[in-house]
Amino acid sequence: MLRSTALICVSWFCAAVRPLPAQVAAARNVEHFETVRTALGWRDNVMLSPFAPIGRAFGRTEVEAFLSWPHGDWRLLSLLNGDVLRYFSPPPDSGGEQQWFIHLESRWQHWPAWRMTLKVDTFMQDTVIDLSETEATRTILAARVRGGFSTFAPRITLPAGLVLEPLIQAKRVTYRDIPGNYDETKAGARLEWKSKGALAISAAWLEHRRRYAERQQYTVGGRTLKGTQLRFWQREGELKVSTGWTAAGPWTAAATVGRLENRDHASGFFDYNQQHARLEFSWQAGLWKTGVSADARRMDYLRQTVGAGIAPPPRVTDSSETRLRLERTFSPRWLAFAEHTWERNRSNEREFSYRGNTAFAGLQRDF
Repeated sequence: MLRSTALICVSWFCAAVRPLPAQVAAARNVEHFETVRTALGWRDNVMLSPFAPIGRAFGRTEVEAFLSWPHGDWRLLSLLNGDVLRYFSPPPDSGGEQQWFIHLESRWQHWPAWRMTLKVDTFMQDTVIDLSETEATRTILAARVRGGFSTFAPRITLPAGLVLEPLIQAKRVTYRDIPGNYDETKAGARLEWKSKGALAISAAWLEHRRRYAERQQYTVGGRTLKGTQLRFWQREGELKVSTGWTAAGPWTAAATVGRLENRDHASGFFDYNQQHARLEFSWQAGLWKTGVSADARRMDYLRQTVGAGIAPPPRVTDSSETRLRLERTFSPRWLAFAEHTWERNRSNEREFSYRGNTAFAGLQRDF
C-alpha cells in the first residue's frame, strides 16, 4: 500500500471538480482555477517502522490547476496536481516524498440521458511503500512508482432517479528499484440512486485482472516457483450512502462498506479476503470548515500462516486511519488550514505492525 496512495488519483480529481467561482471563468467559455498550498509539519514514523520509529519535521508544497473547455456537445477537462514534501533533517532512507498526477478527460453528450467519457491519467510517486500485502516477507522501502491508466466510462440516466455508469480500464504501473511492474485491467459498473432531497445511494461491482512482469508464484510454504508468473484475480463490491442537512451550517455525511477477494489461482499463497469501511463528515459554519474521515480495513489470508507448529494460525492484518482537517477562510483567495492523520497497521505478525502520526498547518492561495 502506498502512503497517500493515488488510489487517491480519483479522489483528487473528484475534489477538484467543484462549482467554480464566477471570477475564474475566462473568455470563450474556458473555466479554470489554480491553487497553491504550503505547510510545515511533523511525521513521527517516516519509514513505518514497528520497532524504532524515526520522526522528522518537514515542509510541504502542493499545486493544483484545473481547466474546463466546453465546445458544443463536447467538454474537455484537465487536472494537474503536484505534492512535494521534504524533511529538514532527512533520515538515511528518505529525503522526502513527492506525488504528481495529470488527468485528461473528454466528454461527449448529445442527449441528456447519455454521456460518453474517455479518461487518461498518469502519475508519479516517490514515497514510502508498504508492499506487505503482496510479498512473502515484510517489505517497506522508499521507491519511485510511475503509472498510467485509461478509462472508458459512459453514464446513462435511467428513470426513477437512477444513474448507471459502466467502466472499462487498462492500467500500467512500473517500479524503479524493485521487480513490481504489472499490467491490470478492470471492468464493472456503478449504479446510483438520488432522491429529490440530499440522499444518494450507490452500489459498485468491479472485476480486476493483474499480471506481474517479473514476480513469480509461491508455494503454500512461501518458496518461489521457478518459471512461473504471478497473477491476481480480484472481485470487489462496494455500497455507499451519502446525505446532507443544515444545522448551524451545512453538513455532509457519507458511509461506505466494501469487500474485495484476491486470488492467485496457483497455490493460494496470496489469497485473501478484505473488508473495508469508511465514514466521512464535513461541516461549515461561516468562515470555518471542518472535515473528519475514518477508514478501517481487515485482511484475512486463506493459506498464509503465522509461526511454526502443527496448526499455525492464518495471517490477519487490520489497518485503520483517521483524518481531521480544519480550514478558516480570510478572503475569497486566502485560507489557512491544519490537518492531522493517524494510521495504524496491526497484524498477528509483530514485524507487520506499526503506527504513525502526521500533522501539518499552512496557507492556501487561489488564483
